[in-house]
Amino acid sequence: MTSSWLFGSRKTLTFSLLLAFLLALGIRLYDLSDLPLDFNPARQLFSMVKARGMYYAITPGLPEWQREIAIRQWQQSPVIEPPVIEALVAISYRLVGENLAVPRLYSILFWLVGGIFLFALAQKLTNPNGAFFALLVYLFLPFGIYASRSFQPDPLMVALIIIALWALWNWRETGAWRWAVAAGLLNGLAIFIKNVAVFPLALAAFSLVIERGWLASLKDRQTWGVAALSILPVALYTAYGVFLAGYLGGQFAFRFFPNLWSDPAFYLRWKGQLEGVFGLSVVLLALTGVFLSSSRRVFAFLVGLWTGYFLYSMTFAYHTSTHDYYQLPFIPIVALSLAPVAQFLLERAAALRPLWLIRLSAGLGLLLMVTLEIWTARVELARNDYRPDAEYFAMIGSLTGHTLEPVASVSQDYGGRLAYWGWQINEPWYDESQLALRQAAGRDIDLASRFAEFIQGKRFFVVTRLAEFENNPALREALYSHYAIHAEGRGFVIFDLTRPLEP
Repeated sequence: MTSSWLFGSRKTLTFSLLLAFLLALGIRLYDLSDLPLDFNPARQLFSMVKARGMYYAITPGLPEWQREIAIRQWQQSPVIEPPVIEALVAISYRLVGENLAVPRLYSILFWLVGGIFLFALAQKLTNPNGAFFALLVYLFLPFGIYASRSFQPDPLMVALIIIALWALWNWRETGAWRWAVAAGLLNGLAIFIKNVAVFPLALAAFSLVIERGWLASLKDRQTWGVAALSILPVALYTAYGVFLAGYLGGQFAFRFFPNLWSDPAFYLRWKGQLEGVFGLSVVLLALTGVFLSSSRRVFAFLVGLWTGYFLYSMTFAYHTSTHDYYQLPFIPIVALSLAPVAQFLLERAAALRPLWLIRLSAGLGLLLMVTLEIWTARVELARNDYRPDAEYFAMIGSLTGHTLEPVASVSQDYGGRLAYWGWQINEPWYDESQLALRQAAGRDIDLASRFAEFIQGKRFFVVTRLAEFENNPALREALYSHYAIHAEGRGFVIFDLTRPLEP
């Protein structure tokens, strides 16, 4: 009996793979024209503003007032990762116009390409049966569906992590220089796109080095070549950004919170993130898969990936316990770890008779699983229509005059919607999450004294998050008692900071 008994033939396997990718593409294209606010909108708006600024900077014939605001917004945005995906989208806008479906299509493409290499890698770790199950988890996890439509560097990073892991495995199997160079370059590219990729990639490579043997690996020039190619791109970028250009100086602020390691609440929040993204039972089942590995090398490889995820989560303790998209690098790790589980169960099932009935039952079970996941994602994507937000914030921006001078704001997504659709540069006042972040870093703020400094030189204070505003009585008192209202309407109030009320 072949290891791919589930499919019966290579043609059936090929058809099943094509069907899986077509279904994965189809659900991701659903409601593509809606505004990209269904998944971590603040992070997406950050990239949207940057890409638009780049587009306006390289495109003649656009309205001058919009060009000035778009470029100013882009240049005032903090730099974290290299703006590779934003630059790619800006160039694409030159060809098709400013269409927010473009970055979504890129992210979908990246994620699906990652799926091809995940199947290829999982097949090496297990067999076609286990690899196909791992692919289904990767393609149809609802959280992964939402994330893979988002405009941020993470879908590209995840795809590159998978491709780099595939190259690392091939290098370890063959010992060929071409695979060493490929692994180093792909590692370097993934880490360059987003430096947190270093954790799973470094620990996976480290585990393969240990499994081979310390002395043999240390004496091998390929090992040092892979390491150098992996680190060089991000090292050059970071050195330039920190020491020469200076724009990365603030990148490392509010990133590391070792004080949380001793806080039980951190682990409870982390557990909550895993439950929300995967379901805790899925994570535990994937962990079981590590110990069902078919060889010492596979075991070492998966242990390296899990160790990398653990170190990553502890390094960015605050963000991994509060930001669900920080779990994205864990999706391929969970998927790969479930492959040995599927391999084990299907091998046991293959011993049963009649085989055609077992094959039919397994196929129907997988189809039902995929159908339920697609339906779950479809219901969630259809739940909200964000299109009215564009017109709403355009109206708010018209009331403030689309000025180059920033206005103060308590607005959705740290002022991102007001900036993008309202064409209004704005500086957001601290919300609960920002205050919690500073409190975790031990940097409490005297809000009373900070307020006077914050509104200095600003004409308007725009409030569109009324619930947040209602929960901040000190801010309400400071504005309602001291400044005239410039405009007020459904869901918003704008204070004129140049018209103080008489005592």
